[in-house]
Amino acid sequence: MAYYLGEKIGALARSEIFESAEKTIYHNRLCVAELFYVLCRRRGIKVANDYVHAFLDAGRSVLSDSDENDIVAGAYKCERAMSLADCYVIATAKSHSASAVFARHEKDLDVEIKRKRFDVEVLFLEDLKV
Repeated sequence: MAYYLGEKIGALARSEIFESAEKTIYHNRLCVAELFYVLCRRRGIKVANDYVHAFLDAGRSVLSDSDENDIVAGAYKCERAMSLADCYVIATAKSHSASAVFARHEKDLDVEIKRKRFDVEVLFLEDLKV
């Protein structure tokens, strides 16, 4: 999202994730909806529509869409005080034995990490700044 919003950290996302042929990007339906609504609110519906379709049409990301992913995300939400969207990111990472990547630290997520570590690696792009 930071990339599409033109944020500085978005350049890091582009170079470290989007342009890396060695990394596979996974997304879920909730992430698509969140990307759309945030872009829509900040840049308008046309820009949101164009950017989200460009992201999906690029074929650089794999859709992770399964009942099991929904159940795992729901279990995280049941156990932890964090957004459902973040639960889906972590569930998607778990289902693919991947890392969950967020642009920056969020208070609720940091509290949950300190309270009890997740069963997947959680990375923040702001920690990778070079």
